[in-house]
Amino acid sequence: MRTRKALVQSIIDDLGISHNINNIVIEGTDSPWLEKALIKRKKGSLDAKTFIWTDDVFLYGRIYRIFLYIADVLDAAFLYDPRMTPDEDKEPFIRDRYNQIWSLYVDSRMERLGIESFFDRRLRKNLFIDLESALGWRDAGDIFDALWSRSSFTYPEIVDLSYHLEDRLLDPFRPQLTYLEQDIAECLHRPTVSKHLDRLNSPRLWEILNDLLSFSAYSCKDGIIIPCHYGIVFLYQNKVFFELIPSGGKTVIMTMLDPRSERYDTLEITEWSSTADIQKNIKDRYVVLSMQAQ
Repeated sequence: MRTRKALVQSIIDDLGISHNINNIVIEGTDSPWLEKALIKRKKGSLDAKTFIWTDDVFLYGRIYRIFLYIADVLDAAFLYDPRMTPDEDKEPFIRDRYNQIWSLYVDSRMERLGIESFFDRRLRKNLFIDLESALGWRDAGDIFDALWSRSSFTYPEIVDLSYHLEDRLLDPFRPQLTYLEQDIAECLHRPTVSKHLDRLNSPRLWEILNDLLSFSAYSCKDGIIIPCHYGIVFLYQNKVFFELIPSGGKTVIMTMLDPRSERYDTLEITEWSSTADIQKNIKDRYVVLSMQAQ
């Protein structure tokens, strides 16, 4: 603890903020992902409670980055105003984006200062692209590079970018392409039946899928239709009876349990598939499955 206290004092002296901090409390945490600082402002100065990973790897850099956030808060030119901060409960995605932008602003300065840290450029970029995967990896990567290369931000700019990132940093006339990662992100963030149906580009296929779901809900008693990240699942007795996975906009992959063999068969549903034949197959297999469950 003495080493950490000495490092903290050295760092706040280096940042020129020691005279603005009344009291610092240091507590341990079991992960670098949980490191943070809580502050209480008092008319131009503040008290700080820090949570620092108990491991010593990159210790100087990890402590430095924590107090770089505090230096931003104390910098009048940064225009920090907590009233502008996105609400974590009401706007969780915007709050995550806000956290990422301020974090990469901190870590990009760490890189320019030559201070090693757990959160280096590669890790920060991977985290940012993962968060912004709905934009496509290429656009998300370009935005990250633009943000990382900026030498300074104000707090209002960070908040504004949190709400209007694409408008501020992407060319509105760029080709509108669809990428696999965007489709995956859509499924991960909005796993609902209606969203999966909306992934289909064919009105006829949408009608077939909707008919199959309506038929199954009516004909297969005690079954449950639930959305998953990848598609729509029909459960019976806590067991997957069949699943429907929209693929490519004009195809649905259907995998259905054969209760006689206890194996799953897969078929491809297209615009030309017979709804009646599929319904009969569902009904026949459900009868056997329900009898086995008695």
